[in-house]
Amino acid sequence: MNKKLNSSSIKGKHIHMLLPVVILLSVVAVTGLIVAMTAKSAPKVPIVCLDAGHGGDDVGAIGSGDRYEKDDNLKLTLLVADKLKADGIKVVLTRSDDTFISLQDRCNIANRKKSTLFVALHRNSADSGSGVEIWVESTAPEMDMMLAQNILDNLDSVGISKNRGLKTGIISNKDGDYYVNKNTDMPSCLVEMGFITNDKDNKLFDEKIDKYAAAVTDAIKETLTEISNNNKE
Repeated sequence: MNKKLNSSSIKGKHIHMLLPVVILLSVVAVTGLIVAMTAKSAPKVPIVCLDAGHGGDDVGAIGSGDRYEKDDNLKLTLLVADKLKADGIKVVLTRSDDTFISLQDRCNIANRKKSTLFVALHRNSADSGSGVEIWVESTAPEMDMMLAQNILDNLDSVGISKNRGLKTGIISNKDGDYYVNKNTDMPSCLVEMGFITNDKDNKLFDEKIDKYAAAVTDAIKETLTEISNNNKE
């Protein structure tokens, strides 16, 4: 038998050998394209960054009986975090215990995680004064205002001593900004949850803290829904 093969036989044999490889590579390429397209079209999972104001050596404002703002801030923040997580929303905390975190680090945490929203929880203080107010950036971005208004409306419906409204800038300068509002990359607001120097506000805070946490949670969820709907338009 002549074992010598002609060139056409060799080429045909090589083609048959390469065909499965070509098909496999085509399948891999198409699969990769589908995965890439799916990833691009998939909605971004919302991430909420909650910032419990002050902490560690920075106690914040002080109420009667050595009541520290940092403690009230953390209590409320952890409750809101638990309620958001229970609803399947991813939460990032700038602090989860009595630790000092710089303002820049708070912003860095939110920005690195590419958070969808940033909510700072604080308490107010003054020789006289009561009620809840919420601060946003001085330029009053639409989404920031929407977030703040939703939170304020929900808290008002639960019951607060006074609705002090939405405020822009910073208390000492309407054209300036609170650091965390100015240096975060996402819609943000700073909530002043009543005056720690006011007995009525403290009583309300203690008695209604769970309802306040639910109100803030619901407001955040409402805002996330509105952002999602706006992105679809």
